[in-house]
Amino acid sequence: MISATQAHEFSTANLTLKQTADDRHEGYLAIALSDLQQTLNLDPTHDGNLTWADLKSSHPKVINYFQKSADFNSSDESCDVSWGSDISLQDSYGETLLKQPVTITCSQPITVHYTAFFNTTSDHKLLINWELTEGQTQAIIQSPEQPFAVSTSSQSAWDTFLFYLYQGMIHIWIGLDHVLFVLTLLLHFVNKPASQNTSTLKTANAFNLKSMVWLVTGFTIAHSITLTLTALDWISVSSKWAEVGIAISVAYSALNVVTHWIKRLMLMTVAFGLLHGLGFAGALSELGLCKSHQLTSIIGFNLGVEIGQIAIILAALPVLWLLKAKESLRKFVVPASSLAIFALGMFWVWERI
Repeated sequence: MISATQAHEFSTANLTLKQTADDRHEGYLAIALSDLQQTLNLDPTHDGNLTWADLKSSHPKVINYFQKSADFNSSDESCDVSWGSDISLQDSYGETLLKQPVTITCSQPITVHYTAFFNTTSDHKLLINWELTEGQTQAIIQSPEQPFAVSTSSQSAWDTFLFYLYQGMIHIWIGLDHVLFVLTLLLHFVNKPASQNTSTLKTANAFNLKSMVWLVTGFTIAHSITLTLTALDWISVSSKWAEVGIAISVAYSALNVVTHWIKRLMLMTVAFGLLHGLGFAGALSELGLCKSHQLTSIIGFNLGVEIGQIAIILAALPVLWLLKAKESLRKFVVPASSLAIFALGMFWVWERI
């Protein structure tokens, strides 16, 4: 069975194309099955699951929808667009995506008009990564009234930086395992070991914004190391086992909130941050590095992740302050939340193995 639950808060499709001849471009459109299900109702039993047979039988309906909602033009004339039948599935952050092949025969300049899913899913966006013989261009379409003109020249370093900065923020927010790991780090600040004295609390995990940001920044520095090394092909680790390691880190960090086995949080954070960097590298590889601005792409993505993490801290602060102030509430909420995250982390370990 293929999961096709309701769309998440951030609905994102990816259009990846490469110019293979003067007027020919080949690639694919990757879209979440949850978005397809919500828009096209592909599940005949309405139980939230699709079989591969269901997906194959409803594929003409999917192609018809794309033909109407993705238009490619050149000098006011429609391009010849072929939506392939050789579909496949890929997993991205625990979500199943349909990988729909597409071939475009068209002379440049090309303009993309995209209207899919905006009316049926929340905050939908199309990410475009188009590799041309004379350069590479990337863009984000955020509304049906926003056409995109494909440029034959490489985009500037600044545009590249902004594109990957945004992607870094999005990928931390839609990566539930990464978000939960950050939240477990924050829970340590409101559930200190009873045996710790005041001086130890101040140096180890005192409840203040500066300490939280510093700890999460340590996480960023650690995952930036493995992300960069992997993105530049200097190291290679199986994505399967990287994802298993990330799941273990979520479970262990949640358990540590109540057991306090590891009291030096920065050491644990850095060690697990190296694992999470391998996961972020997988997300970055799906986007593709801008060949003309590789280092800019990596820096922008890493900084975007850091900004996304700080946003998580700021969003969690009111709840953390409440738990700090209400001892009776803290004694119930913190252990219950930690054990729930631990259980989910262990489920991910079992699922990913």
